[in-house]
Amino acid sequence: MNAKEIYDILRAGGLSRAGALGMLGNMMAESSLIPNIAQRGMTKLTDEQYTAAADNGLLDFINDSVGYGLCQWTYNTRKRELLSYAKRSGTSVGEGKMQCVFCLRELKDYFPNVFQTLCTSTNIEECADLICAQYERPAVNNVSVRRDFAHTFEKDIPDKPDIPSAPAAGEAGGGDWKIALIQFVMKWDGYWGEPDGIKSPEFFNCLREFTEDMKKC
Repeated sequence: MNAKEIYDILRAGGLSRAGALGMLGNMMAESSLIPNIAQRGMTKLTDEQYTAAADNGLLDFINDSVGYGLCQWTYNTRKRELLSYAKRSGTSVGEGKMQCVFCLRELKDYFPNVFQTLCTSTNIEECADLICAQYERPAVNNVSVRRDFAHTFEKDIPDKPDIPSAPAAGEAGGGDWKIALIQFVMKWDGYWGEPDGIKSPEFFNCLREFTEDMKKC
């Protein structure tokens, strides 16, 4: 799972760009964005062995105090809920997309003020600091590292999904591509969980052009 995939899930879950980047910066500092990572020095098992044992109930995942996953969940109540959510989702506890969704649910349910700020703030450093102080709460406050990671991701990750590629001149599939483009714009309009549901001019332009093309067929 890469940073862009994590970013897209966080944005689709309602976080602002600054909020998503702040969370990414913290995840990078905690786990290097490796979802099945077990805290170094706390277990002799490899990440794969630890994850398999956790999935199959062969170790005390909940109470062993081993930080785990993208956010290095450590406290027993939080690890219990992570494991329970993975089982309900039908995935391994080390599955990255599940962990991202769990992170969002945890923020909404147990850190509502943090979640609200992450959904509205435009200040990356404010978001990175808040996540570090109230959500992650690491033993060593390395917030400057988390800010730096967040700003690096800011440079590397665009704030939109990837536009479908048009077929080359003379190739078939123009109609399919225009449908994909309409779907893309519809998704983009609501991509980040915007509540108003209002479609942008780009959507109507794409739809009008597609309709005109269909009239020629």
